Amino acid sequence: MVYSYQVVKFQTISFVQGTHWSQSVGEKGILYKSLKDPFSKIIVQSSNGSKKLYHVPKDRTVVVTNDTVHFLGELA
Repeated sequence: MVYSYQVVKFQTISFVQGTHWSQSVGEKGILYKSLKDPFSKIIVQSSNGSKKLYHVPKDRTVVVTNDTVHFLGELA
């Protein structure tokens, strides 16, 4: 698996299997931590309307700020 840093302007975000994520609020925005081994799944619909499924490795954090999502992941 090849993970790379993703920065996506989004319209909607879906966290697949809500039990695989923990949520908190930090200085940078809303934080979602991946809890499932080896990865959790996130679906991001970008501002141009395209939907993509990503794998986020366990213990990594997804940061949501305004209309942008930042995370380490790979396209599924």
